[in-house]
Amino acid sequence: MSSNNPFNQFDIEHLSASSINTYILEPAMFVFRYLHKFKGTGNPAMWRGTTVDEITGNSLEENKSIDILIQEALSRYDGLYHYYLDKIDIDTKKYEKERNLLPLYVETAVKFYRELGKPVSYQKKVSLQFEDLPIPIIGFIDLQYEGTVRDIKTVQRLPSDIPPSVCRQLSVYAKAEDSNALVDYVHVTSKKAEVVTMPVNNIDEHIAVVKKVAINIMNLLSYSNDINQIANLFYPNYDHFMWNNPIEVEEAKKIWS
Repeated sequence: MSSNNPFNQFDIEHLSASSINTYILEPAMFVFRYLHKFKGTGNPAMWRGTTVDEITGNSLEENKSIDILIQEALSRYDGLYHYYLDKIDIDTKKYEKERNLLPLYVETAVKFYRELGKPVSYQKKVSLQFEDLPIPIIGFIDLQYEGTVRDIKTVQRLPSDIPPSVCRQLSVYAKAEDSNALVDYVHVTSKKAEVVTMPVNNIDEHIAVVKKVAINIMNLLSYSNDINQIANLFYPNYDHFMWNNPIEVEEAKKIWS
């Protein structure tokens, strides 16, 4: 790596689709998460997504019954809840709503992927290196099949199109593996359960954005080795959904006081 690598002074060894999307959506949150090192805690919907992802991946390695997988999912989800119970304010109603729907998410996802057959890999680490960037962009593919990377997204509202942030995420995986990319929306409500698959198009266009933003971040970090000077270039938009944790907001207000 170059001795002029501005990422070194902030102990950033790699970027990710998540860090790049955070910078695009809310730069102050990027400073909060990746420079001040306040890691996110998530919420019931995110814990549901993590749980379904893990249980689905495990289900393709082990021939467990749906009932056992559902019990494992509930245990995993409850474990996340109890871990964060004294760290953040948790919306109990949302927690219970997600928990009630979790068995249907698991059943729907596991059935879908078992019919697809065993993947080439699960949670494979990939690295994308740009010539103009001193550090790589790292990612983990949910499921990889021959010539295709797939990502599991659990939703209660099905989007009409794949959001740009998800397109960038999948494009990183696809570019790193020279593959096509698909997003599998595990769509569950109180009235229906389905998996809707959408292709990620224009991968090179999304990669161009990823590269441009990564270089923008590098230039930002070159501005100063003083975190406070960089933080003062931005101000948090506390109305943004990323600032939905009151404890994090209080910490941020100390930085941007």
